[in-house]
Order: sequence, then structure tokens, then C-alpha cells
Amino acid sequence: MGWNPFTVWVTKFLIKSERDFELWEKYVPLPEKVDWTPIIEIKKRIGDRGIVRGDFFGFGQGSPWQDFCYLYNTEKAIYAVYDKPDWVTHVLEILLQKKLTVIERAGKFALDLVETGGGAGSSTVISPEIHRKFCLPYDRVQIEALHNAGTKVVYHLCGGLMPLLETVVENGTDGLETMTPVSMGGDCDLAEANRRVGAKIFFIGGFDQNAGFEKGSPESAARLVRECHAACPDGGYICSPSDHFFKGDPRNVQAFVDEAGRCVY
Repeated sequence: MGWNPFTVWVTKFLIKSERDFELWEKYVPLPEKVDWTPIIEIKKRIGDRGIVRGDFFGFGQGSPWQDFCYLYNTEKAIYAVYDKPDWVTHVLEILLQKKLTVIERAGKFALDLVETGGGAGSSTVISPEIHRKFCLPYDRVQIEALHNAGTKVVYHLCGGLMPLLETVVENGTDGLETMTPVSMGGDCDLAEANRRVGAKIFFIGGFDQNAGFEKGSPESAARLVRECHAACPDGGYICSPSDHFFKGDPRNVQAFVDEAGRCVY
């Protein structure tokens, strides 16, 4: 792994060949049980003032395709879709089964919301056709298992999601993020997304933290919140920055919180 103050990345991928995956499949350890005590304690502190969300067991990101890209290299994974589709299908089935095993061992989930998906499934990385064939079938089963374990699910796509809106609805998720606007390099038109699928899933994100926190003012931060809220007039929306943020005037962050609290349905 490599890292800097802002993020981490893979410098040497664990799986380099089909033989590597055979060894990984045979020997990778799985947790025998899950201790929910730390999450339960956090929920006691928060009470009814918020929700507790998190990732759950995986091998890099939230769902099988994204795990595969994390283990094998995204570019190589895309080549493999065309060169070795049967092997890719096998890999995804194994990744899914290992996830399902741990979900079952976890019992009733203490988390209110679990993040699945991941950036490697975005339409800026793979085509909608690849997403439908190599993400959707496995996402659907994983999300159903999480629902059966008593939690809700948000599906994470970084930046490119407009061509995938209806497909994401098919996977059974409760919500979708990050709703990143064009001004931040994404493709999301929040009002259009709401028109197309807003009655079926909720959204998280959409706030441009570069313009609102780092380069903005309390007034502009509040305006951006109101614009996001107006794009989803019937509810089903959690106003949130569209990505990590590292710089910003605390007054702008406070204005974001204050204005969000005034946006009621």
C-alpha cells in the first residue's frame, strides 16, 4: 500500500494470476463471529439524533466486483471480462460466497446502514453493460442478505452514476451515493436523478464541498444546501459532502449544518 495525508492506494496487487486466486480461495481466513459491542456503544451515545453507518467485511471495497478490482487491478479486471469471462464469474461467485458466510455469522446487524458497491463499479470506470453483467447479479444477492440481517444498504458509486440509476434500483439497495455534481468531476444531476428513481431509493451526497467549504462563504454554503434540498422536494435525501474533504472554513461547515437543519419536508 501507499498513502499520503489524503488517501491510500494499492502499489502491489495481491492476486496476479489465476493460480494466485486458487491459493487465496483456499486459504484466506474468515472471521468466525462478529462482536457488535463497539457499534452498540456508539448507538447509545448517539441515541435518536443520528444514524450509525459503516462498511462490513470485504476484501477492499463494498461488493464483489469492486473487491476483485482491489485485489487484481482494475485495468486487468476489465481485460479479464473480455478475455476470461468464465474465470471472472467464478471469482465473483467466490467473493460473494465468502461475504455471505460472514454476514450469516454476524447475526443481527447493529449498524443502521451498510455501504456496498464502490468506485470501480462507476460508469466512469466500466460500461453499463459490464456493470449489469458483473455487478448487478452479485450485488442483488449481497444486499438481500444484508436486509435479512436487519440493516439498510447504501450503494456507493464515485462520480459516474447517471447511466446506472435504473440498474442500481434493480439491485435492491435502499439508497445511492455520492451524487457528485459536475462541478466536482462527477456526472450527477440531482434533480434529474430524483425524477428518474427518487421514488424508489434515497440519495446521500450532492453537496460540492470544494465550493461550499474550502472556497465558499457561510452564505454560499447555505445556498448550496438549499439547492440540493430543492432538487429532492419530496424527501428521501440526506444532504452530505460528495466526497472526503480536508480543508474548509469552520464557519462554512457550521453554516452547512445550520441550513440543513432548516430544510424540512
